[in-house]
Amino acid sequence: MRFVLSFVALWFSATAALANADIDRLVDAMGMPALVRAFSEEGIASSPELDEAFLNGQGGAVFAETVRKLYDPARLEAELRTGLYEVLDADMARTALLFAESDLGQRIVTLEVQGRQAMLDADVQDMVKAAGDNAGAAVTDFLAARNLVERNTEAAVVSQVAFFDGLAETITQSFPPPDIEGQRAMIAADTERWLKGYYALVQSALNADEIETYTAFWATEVGTTLDDAVFEVFGQSYEAISYGLGQAVGRLVPPNEL
Repeated sequence: MRFVLSFVALWFSATAALANADIDRLVDAMGMPALVRAFSEEGIASSPELDEAFLNGQGGAVFAETVRKLYDPARLEAELRTGLYEVLDADMARTALLFAESDLGQRIVTLEVQGRQAMLDADVQDMVKAAGDNAGAAVTDFLAARNLVERNTEAAVVSQVAFFDGLAETITQSFPPPDIEGQRAMIAADTERWLKGYYALVQSALNADEIETYTAFWATEVGTTLDDAVFEVFGQSYEAISYGLGQAVGRLVPPNEL
């Protein structure tokens, strides 16, 4: 009996390893490690504004190190992979690989990564967002097919709420949190402008047929399932980062500063 149980355990372990390998291939094929690094760089680069707003710029090395740890790209990438192992079906991952590893899929991934890296420059980001105001129907249709404005707006709202929850937990004084839900429309407008600019930049190097194929993939069951999984997993990390930032600010904020 022990032999049978051991064999079954080994079989399940081997099956899980194969499934995880397919998901790892998909993570790499979609350029997620590079996109995570860009997100990390952006978060670290924006931390002085948070320091100035809540800590009068006096957060110093302690706050900087906390931010660095929260945005550690290796940790975030590991969390992404582990989370996707749990929520993404391996068959779906293998099917998604057919597009992600195709010539067009890889060219699009390269454009997405290059665009995201370029927008780490504040001047470039402002220019791209301004250009996004004139984005055409192809970009609008793409965003609608993936429900990207709503998804990203919700993630932003949740992360801001998490920040103030973390702040409230550690601060030594009374601090009524702002009405984040009341700011949803403003957050959505800024999110839509950023997304239109970014995807207009990506699509500028594609022809109409390629954009149609790109959009059609994300409208499939596989594309929708993949989007759901990535947003669920990354959203959890984003929320945890924001909560941790709030805690860090609450521990360091000078008395009577808020």
